[in-house]
Amino acid sequence: MIIVSGKVKVVPGAIDRVRDMMESNIRATREEAGCVDYSYGADVLDPDTIILLEYWDDWAALEAHFTKPHTVEWMKAFGKADVVSRDIKFIEAGEERNPFG
Repeated sequence: MIIVSGKVKVVPGAIDRVRDMMESNIRATREEAGCVDYSYGADVLDPDTIILLEYWDDWAALEAHFTKPHTVEWMKAFGKADVVSRDIKFIEAGEERNPFG
């Protein structure tokens, strides 16, 4: 499984300019083959920071995601969000454990 996790900080109010496109991209991406889950959230302490969390079956599914028309459009729209900083990790996960039972 591939996990994509990170934070993207934008200028104040920028998220509102791309919210509709963000929602559209999330809905379309969740329908993609190999997408286990795909979500964005706002940092509770900093509403101008987007938290990313994605789960993909494999690298091929993630790489295919970047070629989808909705992803290409989202990346263009996201360019208008005035990104201040970005810290995104792409991690290949192995064994899964549940310490809660």
